[in-house]
Amino acid sequence: MKQKSLKIIIDNRERELIRHIKSSYHSIELDIKQLDIADIVVSQDVAIERKEGSDFISSIMDNRLFDQLLRLKEVYPLPILILEGLNDSVFNFTGMNINSIYGALAFVSYKMKVSIIPTRNLKDTAIVIERIAYREQVKDNIPVLARSAPKHLDLAGRRAYLMEGLIDVGPSRAKLLIEHFKTPERVFDALKNTRILYTKTGKPKGIEGPLKKIKGIGWKFVEKNQEMLFGKTIKGMKEMEMSQFF
Repeated sequence: MKQKSLKIIIDNRERELIRHIKSSYHSIELDIKQLDIADIVVSQDVAIERKEGSDFISSIMDNRLFDQLLRLKEVYPLPILILEGLNDSVFNFTGMNINSIYGALAFVSYKMKVSIIPTRNLKDTAIVIERIAYREQVKDNIPVLARSAPKHLDLAGRRAYLMEGLIDVGPSRAKLLIEHFKTPERVFDALKNTRILYTKTGKPKGIEGPLKKIKGIGWKFVEKNQEMLFGKTIKGMKEMEMSQFF
């Protein structure tokens, strides 16, 4: 029985992936165009952002990752991040704290609710894309449709929405954080550089650093969100003692 042809919409900047799919999957019809959102679209519900290991790290550092995935999540009901080749060489030469890397992954997965699929290389990535397309288009009979970005949220609104993924942050606090720090990256930096102060007996008593200026933010907020984002709490200083940093 002849396999039903699959159709995949793919961004024209994904040149290596396009070449591999063309040479290896003759039953896949590629619609190559510059996409506003996502790198690969396999149905009207499912779109994929593909990140190679080193690009994934740099996208955390310059805040591209969260903006891209937020836009993806706004438009497609089932957003997916394919994380390709995040191996030892990437971890060893990135210069980024491993806790921050896994903190970002955790945030994307269980706070932003974007599915993460790791692959070893380009070949594995193509297999994953073909399997998802087959499930959507053949098994579930869902058509392919590339969507455009919604107009109801401006950039500041998207950034505030992203901040709502932090623990104990609702719309009002998210707006306050973005108005004060301007970007999610600066909010994360503020969390990283705020330390918890302790009494001589070791009990938390307050905070010191950028978040001290924000009304209603205390040590419990800092502790919970540092644990989520960075994998550990950044220890504050006891009375007259030097504080610890990453």
